[in-house]
Amino acid sequence: MTAKDLPQFDEQLFLKILNALNDPIWIIDNKGNVLWVNQPTYDYFSSIQIHELVGQNVFEMEKRGVFSPSIARLVIEQKQAVSTTQITQNNLHMIISGDYIPDENGNIQYIVTHVRQLSQAINQSSELEKIESILQQYKQQIRQLLLQKNQQDDDFYVGKSKAAQYISVWSEKIADIDASILLTGETGVGKTAFAFRIHQLSNRNNKPFIHLDCGAIPESLIESELFGYKKGAFTGADANGKIGLIAAADQGTLFLDEIGEFPLHLQSKLLQFLQNKTYRMIGDNQVQQADVRIIAATNVDLMERVKEGTFRKDLFYRLNVLPLKIPPLRERKEDIIPLINYYLHRFNLKYSRQHTLSKNLMDALYNYRWEGNIRELENLMERLVITSAGPKIDMDDLPSDFPLQRSQQMLLQNVEEVSLPIYLEQIERSILINTYNETNSTWKTAKKLGVSQSYIIRRLKKFNLRISDAKELVEG
Repeated sequence: MTAKDLPQFDEQLFLKILNALNDPIWIIDNKGNVLWVNQPTYDYFSSIQIHELVGQNVFEMEKRGVFSPSIARLVIEQKQAVSTTQITQNNLHMIISGDYIPDENGNIQYIVTHVRQLSQAINQSSELEKIESILQQYKQQIRQLLLQKNQQDDDFYVGKSKAAQYISVWSEKIADIDASILLTGETGVGKTAFAFRIHQLSNRNNKPFIHLDCGAIPESLIESELFGYKKGAFTGADANGKIGLIAAADQGTLFLDEIGEFPLHLQSKLLQFLQNKTYRMIGDNQVQQADVRIIAATNVDLMERVKEGTFRKDLFYRLNVLPLKIPPLRERKEDIIPLINYYLHRFNLKYSRQHTLSKNLMDALYNYRWEGNIRELENLMERLVITSAGPKIDMDDLPSDFPLQRSQQMLLQNVEEVSLPIYLEQIERSILINTYNETNSTWKTAKKLGVSQSYIIRRLKKFNLRISDAKELVEG
């Protein structure tokens, strides 16, 4: 079962499914308080009513001898999934498994337990494996519900376009697959947010998510940052040596951002790690191992780098097992308005403001090309909320260095120098060029501007413009 099988993550439907199971399922908070149990739990604790269980503390129940040991206590103490046998006050012997759902900082937020009576098991070890598999399914579904509930904190998934929905479903499908992922797309489209989302959805979510920007670290330092080094490995090294990011990400996810900038002479070492999960620290002959899931991202064409000889072909194919291209914001315009509203609300809360946007400004931002994508939009909305004086933000509130404001200022300057008809023609020409560059079609341009296609063609002739082979309007 995947998240898409649950209509809009209907919590009531999900709880009905858990109640229909034959085995007890408990959900407990990080203080040991019982938040919810399903109906079959009553069969195992017949002396306690279901409504009496909810709200009780499992640590206190363990002390009273209701059961021993408390699986929640073991999960909290060991901070990992635990499976063991448990004895209840009714002298029932059970196999019980517990695992936890982390919060955004990786700390335990909820604990999920699954119980199976030992007498029902033909083979304890195989039964444990089955129970752990079932528990992981429950954990994944609860994780989906929590992420859906907190969706407002994830800017990448604010979008409503088909592209955003496809990416969301795709991330759920591949989250628990350990194959390498290669994310491509322009700067600012949300590759980092998407990589972290995959980590959150995966069964590694309670382990580290390490982000390395390969383009931001000097080539001379990237090897020591990634692989670490032993004591005295080179002049100037830390006297105690240094653990690398691969070791720091053990059991978790390593996100290699701007992988196209990774030094050629180190690519064979990275390739070795991808192939067999082994590596050597600088100055050490001993082979180290690390269980790390690799997600890489780039805004360049890696195959072009391969042709240029600056990127290894075998490394490219090792990274490109699960590829995904994230389209730029201008190609998923349905996401622009939801993102504007999201960031407006977010920064209003952050800075205790109550700003709104005028219709003129909203229309202008919708039609803007957003070359910097989501990152540019976020930056602009924060500046507007901080700097705007009045409650309603309008075109005049745009920063002076923002392209829309510069264009408006240039037009205002031009109107003083030319007659009104020429000034209006300049505006029409500019709109025609920008709209066609966006749609790449005279028919789509006409539809977007609310005129006929023949009108667009006539204006092209009037302004001495033509459509080049590159599908851009240029001087004829």
